[in-house]
Amino acid sequence: MPPRNRVIAALALGLIAAPLLAAPADVVRTRIAGLRELGAAFKNANDALRGGDPQTIIIQQSAREIRNAARNQYQWFPAGTGRNPAWKTAAKPEIWTQAAQFRTLQDNFARAADAFQRAAASGNADAMRTNARALGATCKACHDRFKAEEKS
Repeated sequence: MPPRNRVIAALALGLIAAPLLAAPADVVRTRIAGLRELGAAFKNANDALRGGDPQTIIIQQSAREIRNAARNQYQWFPAGTGRNPAWKTAAKPEIWTQAAQFRTLQDNFARAADAFQRAAASGNADAMRTNARALGATCKACHDRFKAEEKS
């Protein structure tokens, strides 16, 4: 393998393995930050979709951020990052005890994020709105089952 390819392979392996080697509290912080960024991107997209003339550039940028978060989400919930007095998380224990069901909802979200990104790239306002609603439904499905209610 040429030296350049070895460097690229080593970097890629590092990006994949890094979450596995990180301390649980660091993974939880990364997860929370990623989910906040995801929420902000989804809010920006929905705000840009309001009205008769959607702000396509903002929607396209937000859609890419959402799609990227959907790809990263699989690394955000390793075993050992559930409830703990050392950190605050709204992740329910069922994420790990019902891992197959959680993974199904993650996959649904990832597919919806890809579809929303394609709709945003098309510039078709109706397609963007339809796919934004479908994307929101995948978020809700996961939150309803696997996210604890926030306490005030």
